[in-house]
Amino acid sequence: MANENIFTTKVREYAVSRPSYAPKAIDRIVSTMLKEGDSIADIGSGTGIFSKEFLLRGYEVFCVEPNDAMRLEAEKAYGGNASFHSISSTAEQTNLPANSISLVTAASAFHWFDIHSFYKECKRILKHNGIVCIVANARIYDSFTEKQHQICKQYCPSYVSLTHGVDKVLRKADAFFKGDFCLERFYYPLHYTKQKFIARSLSSSYAPEKDTDYYKGYIHSLQALLDDTFPDDGIVIENETVMLWGKLS
Repeated sequence: MANENIFTTKVREYAVSRPSYAPKAIDRIVSTMLKEGDSIADIGSGTGIFSKEFLLRGYEVFCVEPNDAMRLEAEKAYGGNASFHSISSTAEQTNLPANSISLVTAASAFHWFDIHSFYKECKRILKHNGIVCIVANARIYDSFTEKQHQICKQYCPSYVSLTHGVDKVLRKADAFFKGDFCLERFYYPLHYTKQKFIARSLSSSYAPEKDTDYYKGYIHSLQALLDDTFPDDGIVIENETVMLWGKLS
């Protein structure tokens, strides 16, 4: 399956359950990397979770997303905003004009990209002194997360770890930025209801599909873990937002 099709069957869960990113990380981007009138290209923008943060602050955002279902969800949510531009393209070939973008962002998407082609595309579309900023939420392993990890290992054949995405980001970032980038971490605990946590779990790329033998066992085991750990419906998950940013040489 091509990367751009992985989340096609998970759009509903993705839209209702995926969290945003630490407010302090957003503030850092706005205060350090942007000025009034700057344009942003949010690459792999999905349902627009990260793009929303900049649209709300009045920036022009070009949302580049190859998955039709994900892109349509963002268009439903933000299509009425004149600063929102929906682009059906890939990270490696955005079809944006050369030297047109002040800030390129990738939120929970960079690990899917061909970084060499993405680097060339960023160099093409960025203005002089433009910046690339990559963000991802990273689970902090505690006793609950370790138990969830074991459930995922049992029921999700392609699962690696609950930090696999950000681990890949950190490995690939050094080559992408050629070793010259800033790395910051922002503590950002995530709050869910049990229903929303189940939806968040099903939105992951490795989560079993409904027509597989693993699906019912996965849902039942997660529900049992939630009931055992959180008797009430208030769930707090240990997490941090990881942010990497820099200019390209």
